[in-house]
Amino acid sequence: MTTRVGTLLCFVAAVSMTMTAQTDPVLTSANMPMYPPLACQARIGGSVKLTFTLAAHAAELTNIEVVSGHPLLKGAALENVKTWRFDNPYAVERKYETTIEYRLSGKELAAGQTRKLTVSLESFHKMEIVTDVYQPTVKY
Repeated sequence: MTTRVGTLLCFVAAVSMTMTAQTDPVLTSANMPMYPPLACQARIGGSVKLTFTLAAHAAELTNIEVVSGHPLLKGAALENVKTWRFDNPYAVERKYETTIEYRLSGKELAAGQTRKLTVSLESFHKMEIVTDVYQPTVKY
């Protein structure tokens, strides 16, 4: 009997710790991000940091601001974050920060080959967008 009670208490403690560790709302939908074509052509990569606010129980973001990043990447990051929707059970307004990392894969494609875009998302706090680039065409 004591073993069962001990096991039950450990289980309840583990569940409570997991529930209290969940301090962020859950990202439920977002448009597929794009690597800005001009930035890709210019072989520009880097991080764009943004902040936004989620009102109490709100699904949509407000007060979205770009904190830092390359000018050719900022617009695409901002437009993508505007499409994010959350499951937000929290009864207070909270401000969040996210970083979108734009990176070139290092793989160069010949004209006519299909470019590959990879998006990885640990959490809504960090997103990575990686793409291939086309070899420059030189005309004489």
